[in-house]
Amino acid sequence: MQFGLSFKLIGYVAAGVLMTSAAIGVVRVQNERGPLSELIGKAGQSVANATASGAASLIAGYDYGNLEILADNISQQANVIRVIVRNQGGRIMSEAASGEAGTVNQFGAPVMFEGRKIGSVTVDMSTEALEKALRALYWRVFTEQIVFGAILGVIVYLFTAGGIVSPIRRLTMAMEEAVEKGDSFVPRELEVNSRDEIGRLVSVFNTLNESLASYHHQLQSKIDFANQELREKNIQLGGRTQELERALDLLNTMATTDWLTGLPNRRKFDEALSRMFHQSERFAEAVTLVLLDIDRFKQINDSHGHGAGDAVLRDIGSILRLHIRKSDLAARLGGDEFGIILYHTGSEQAERLVQKLMDGVRTHLFDYEDNTLNVAVSIGIAQRDVSMKTTQALYNAADKALYQAKLGGRNRHCVYSASPCVKAS
Repeated sequence: MQFGLSFKLIGYVAAGVLMTSAAIGVVRVQNERGPLSELIGKAGQSVANATASGAASLIAGYDYGNLEILADNISQQANVIRVIVRNQGGRIMSEAASGEAGTVNQFGAPVMFEGRKIGSVTVDMSTEALEKALRALYWRVFTEQIVFGAILGVIVYLFTAGGIVSPIRRLTMAMEEAVEKGDSFVPRELEVNSRDEIGRLVSVFNTLNESLASYHHQLQSKIDFANQELREKNIQLGGRTQELERALDLLNTMATTDWLTGLPNRRKFDEALSRMFHQSERFAEAVTLVLLDIDRFKQINDSHGHGAGDAVLRDIGSILRLHIRKSDLAARLGGDEFGIILYHTGSEQAERLVQKLMDGVRTHLFDYEDNTLNVAVSIGIAQRDVSMKTTQALYNAADKALYQAKLGGRNRHCVYSASPCVKAS
């Protein structure tokens, strides 16, 4: 922005003036509040005293009619909201209200007749006049400070634009011109017009720019020489670089993939769970962990051999890939244990997905060497909540839910902290 520094200077000065003036204005208003409150208080007490004086003979004579007239007349005066006249026993003899609403100050006075108290008067006075006067004072002070800050900001701009902003702008434009042309240094020396801090800044810049230009030329010569050698070596190497890249990609895939099921392995699962867990904490988004075990998997291995167990694991992996979404991550954690990370997903939505998954297991034909295998799974579900501060806490919650599913008879799923477990239909 062409006048960015100028506007900042104006803004800083204006902001400082406004904050200082605001503090002064608040003090001024508070100083005015006391006398205004005292003035309204005296006026309210005078009304109460005058009412008490006028009501004395009327109370003594039980003249209710004229008491009503007196109270009504007083209530019609400016800022009076309610007038109440009581006898010595506290019973209301007359009451009148103006119908206005708002905050009030209450004033009271005893009704005296021949030196003894025969009743009391209570007058509610509106504070609207005080608040109106204070609001007017606030706006007047605010307007004064706005005008003062704007004028001072313009004065600062006029004094600083030539001596500070213009030299810095010339320096910036020279650097931007070099960047647009793709140069690593400014191709010319800048003019030094003063001996103050700005002039010293330009002189130091010229010295650094000259050194940078020299280093640039030396470095470019070395780069040209290195490029020439690299071209010669690339001709000799031929296609070996591409083969190396393919080998590295294969090694990375093997390091994060379970060889039997083709699903991600425990390493990749733990990395993804940690990342999604912290994203859930930071952005307050739901994440749910699902743990799955194959029921009586050891019996399958013992009865039909480990080849049958491997076939079941591969089929479970295929069922998981079939039912999870692209945003989810399913992995084999080891043995017959699988895990699923469901991001942007609460426990209720996770239950629906798990039910479809269990239905898929139930309807799938597991066979090995012409033998049909009876396969069922138990599943634990846990959604991250604020009490879970680590990924291990979420994992432990899902593991507890899985244990409850197995304890409840297997072939069912269970949600952490919810009961009862749900058996697969």
